[in-house]
Amino acid sequence: MRKIWFLIGGVILLVAVVVALGFFYFGSSDGGSTGSEGCPPAPSTHSAGNAQINAQAIGKGFDRLIVIHVTDKKSGAPLHGAKVKVQGTMTCPHFMPLIEKNLREASNGTYKGDYNLFMPGQWALSIVVRSEQGEATTSSLPVRVKPGS
Repeated sequence: MRKIWFLIGGVILLVAVVVALGFFYFGSSDGGSTGSEGCPPAPSTHSAGNAQINAQAIGKGFDRLIVIHVTDKKSGAPLHGAKVKVQGTMTCPHFMPLIEKNLREASNGTYKGDYNLFMPGQWALSIVVRSEQGEATTSSLPVRVKPGS
């Protein structure tokens, strides 16, 4: 009977140590908050490709209007008829990709669409623009969603 009590005590002690180590190694660096206060801002990237992308995430809180202006790098002319896709990825306090969404062309070279970033944290919006000729340009837009906003 004594061996059973030692076994039970050992299991309880092992579980307590594993839980304590989990909080130590995987705990939040911002004092346990579920928000984005301890997250470094994601860097914005320049447009890589034949087009120039200028992007904004308009609004506060979770629901944002994504507005992207696309111009040709050489001529500066608005890029009409492109296929523009956006995918949000939470980068902090943890990693979580969202679905990719197509944006609609609202005017010549301007593409818009609603996107829901449904949790507080640091997000990166990955943008892919594909011209009618099939040339792709990529960029990224950092967006911070604050708790309670």
